[in-house]
Amino acid sequence: MRTRPNSGRRRGFLLLAAILLLPGVAAIAATKHKPAEQERWNTYQNARFGYSLYYPTALFEPGELPANGGGQSFATPDGRAKIVVYGTLNTENFSPREYRKIILEEFGGYDKMDYSPTAQSWFVLSGFRGDNIYYQKVMFSCSGKVINVLSVTFPTSEKPFYEGLIETIEDNFKPGRGADTPPGC
Repeated sequence: MRTRPNSGRRRGFLLLAAILLLPGVAAIAATKHKPAEQERWNTYQNARFGYSLYYPTALFEPGELPANGGGQSFATPDGRAKIVVYGTLNTENFSPREYRKIILEEFGGYDKMDYSPTAQSWFVLSGFRGDNIYYQKVMFSCSGKVINVLSVTFPTSEKPFYEGLIETIEDNFKPGRGADTPPGC
């Protein structure tokens, strides 16, 4: 196992991950939500990292863009359900397994995890946190040089309503090419 220096850059990177990942939430549904014609869905595409998110505009309103342009948050009008997406350059060259391990070791709230697949270029963390369900998908793109994150949180009591929506959102969360993605992506 590689030993990484405990640099300020790493702390900043992990702090950003904690801020954006910890609110994240949702469980994957067994059946897909098929958007009805009357539902309005929109695609948000991040200019900096190129990832895209397909989300129901009747339910989620975009928040303010962060100054660095790396992410976007969305929330229901009552603030009980949230979506956070962001991208970052993988300057530490973490593998998905290394990054997952760091998140689980350095940040709390993952003790009631009930779904956590890991593959070569992505992983998921999902479970219960308080009265909420969280779902976080982390994808490595551009040969591991870019990390793209989708984090969703919603009330456990509203799982039947949200689970199909979340699966549609997750299925359509895609990495892409943006202004800060490395050449050749």
